[in-house]
Amino acid sequence: MTKVGIFNSNNLIFFDRLSNFSKSYFQDLLLKNKKIKSVCVSNNSTFLSEIPNLCQTFNIKYLNLSDLTNLPISINYFPLESLGSDRIALAVGSTQFKGDKLIIDFGTCITYDLVIDNKFLGGQISPGFDVRLSSLNYSTSKLPKVTFDYVDKTIGNNTIDCMLIGIKDSILYEVDKVIEKYKKRYPNIKVIATGGNLNIIKNKIKNINFFHPHLLMEGLNYIIAFNEKT
Repeated sequence: MTKVGIFNSNNLIFFDRLSNFSKSYFQDLLLKNKKIKSVCVSNNSTFLSEIPNLCQTFNIKYLNLSDLTNLPISINYFPLESLGSDRIALAVGSTQFKGDKLIIDFGTCITYDLVIDNKFLGGQISPGFDVRLSSLNYSTSKLPKVTFDYVDKTIGNNTIDCMLIGIKDSILYEVDKVIEKYKKRYPNIKVIATGGNLNIIKNKIKNINFFHPHLLMEGLNYIIAFNEKT
């Protein structure tokens, strides 16, 4: 899944989410938005080589986020090149909030990342909703392939509901305990939730201070601004 955002200064004026990002889509976007001056890419999957080529054609500054990028935060992670660029962008996006932060990204995986004293310390990674469901189907002979859907039940009385409740509860209880664990170490930490599956857990988990669906986009925008100054 590819996410695309366009900013006017610090204001997100366009957002799109698409499963098939293509050269023609990107070219169309640039033609319709001729005021775009810079592009920052966070890429955790197949790289589309046409992006830097088109940026050059349209005289647009191109920045591919990596461990070599100039950042407004420091990073304590080893080896540095193994850190996903999305996690870097989320950490930078969290700097709009004062103090120490725990960022929880509900995507394909659930990532928990700590930013303490403006330093990225790392955190932990666990499977997301669909990955957990897929593993039940893949690792057993009789459990069906199911896409996640929120079931507002305590007890399942059919196999699909039992699977959905089991996955839902495993994630909700996990998140509660992880927040509790980090709050014991950093009592004043602010918890920020983001990601494509944010709506599934919104208002169902205690101790989350901010729900921010576009934190990654804002992080990329901040990185562009920071690199234009340096």
